Amino acid sequence: MDNLKGKRKFYAYELSILLILIFFISFFIYTRIVYEENILIGLKKIMESQSILITDFLVVGGISGGFLNAFLILLLNFSIIKILKIKISGIVLASLFTVFGFSFFGKNILNILPIYIGGIIYSKYEGIPFRDIFIRVSFATALAPFISEIAFSTNSFEFSYINGILFGTFIGFIISPLAKKMKSFHEGYNLYNMGFTAGILGTVLNSILKSYGFNVASRKILSTEYDHTIKLICCFIFSIFIIVGFFVNDSSFKGYKALTKDNGLESDFINNYGYGLTFINMGIMGFISLLFPMLFREPLNGPILAGIFTIVGFSAHGKTYLNTIPILIGVAFAGFSGTNFNSFTIVLSGLFGTSLAPISGVFGIFWGIVAGWLHLTVVTTIGSIHGGLNLYNNGFSAGIVAGFMLPILRTLNERAAKKELAFFKKRKEIIKLINNKRVKPNEFKNIEDKL
Repeated sequence: MDNLKGKRKFYAYELSILLILIFFISFFIYTRIVYEENILIGLKKIMESQSILITDFLVVGGISGGFLNAFLILLLNFSIIKILKIKISGIVLASLFTVFGFSFFGKNILNILPIYIGGIIYSKYEGIPFRDIFIRVSFATALAPFISEIAFSTNSFEFSYINGILFGTFIGFIISPLAKKMKSFHEGYNLYNMGFTAGILGTVLNSILKSYGFNVASRKILSTEYDHTIKLICCFIFSIFIIVGFFVNDSSFKGYKALTKDNGLESDFINNYGYGLTFINMGIMGFISLLFPMLFREPLNGPILAGIFTIVGFSAHGKTYLNTIPILIGVAFAGFSGTNFNSFTIVLSGLFGTSLAPISGVFGIFWGIVAGWLHLTVVTTIGSIHGGLNLYNNGFSAGIVAGFMLPILRTLNERAAKKELAFFKKRKEIIKLINNKRVKPNEFKNIEDKL
């Protein structure tokens, strides 16, 4: 495991931040010259748009407006994490990159704020630090389209937006206790637990809105003109991850093989393997996720970009190429064998369907393929019940698939069930050692090997 101390830590972080800042400044200048887009007008259009599935912000505000919106949200969340002094872990990186990805597709700098306000009110009400629930609340912005839909669905802006703020605040207030309860349904085998929670809550809220005559019209707005530019951006970012990770990991890939064998079930790669190997994994998984739409000749757009960056984020919290590729194969198989699936649906479902990676990691490749096949068949029909107002529709579907498969898998796959039981027993012993202060959290990989 790397040791991020002194100059190595300084150079790794400062170099990453400097390169990303230079890149974004250059990118905004480039888009202003090449695409002749007004970046501020583009951002304004994004903030005022209805954001239900599927609204590609690269169409609404152009590529410059779309990336500015994403960059501002990333900066906001990172600043909150630093202010609250939240330790950088696998789930924190997963949150940052998931929200960043969905900033091209449903979330804007305006419609996420009421949910944060609701989270703050909940933390005050319960008497707990906001830092303890911030990551959960940041994921809850999956329901941000509710705010935009209510705020901009009528011409009476002032009244409608006040309603949108109140609605979003209510979502932020109740989402934390709901998420804790919902996780028991899929037991962590769906990495996108908030997607499942948001799906349940979104279904209830959409039903309430419909009963009062508020109907949400479906839409599908996708860009095709920025494919080449987006690919270059992704290659640059993923290369930075691998280079910085290599540098941090004592200029080597040593230990990466062990990381890829992790089953992905509630795995924090930063705690288990260090920053260097985690960054390397994020970069490699970024290139793999970029390859998947290319195999189907599907141009990159806002939603697909969201899927790619979500994989990158969760490559710090459970995803490796060994436990995600079986899911992609299963989704592709379902797409080719079915008759109602186009290439965009297959690609998007495949990228987000990798939330089921722990199933293939624990129960094996075959069941990972089955999970991917089942995911595509479920996700294409489940969105109608929440009206497209839950951006994490695939997380909702994955929760249902995982909850459905688990009892069957434990019955049919006795060997994997015993492996699973041993894993939980081992983790319980590790937690006990940490609680008794006999080991530090970042030491438990070595302890795990001894148990």
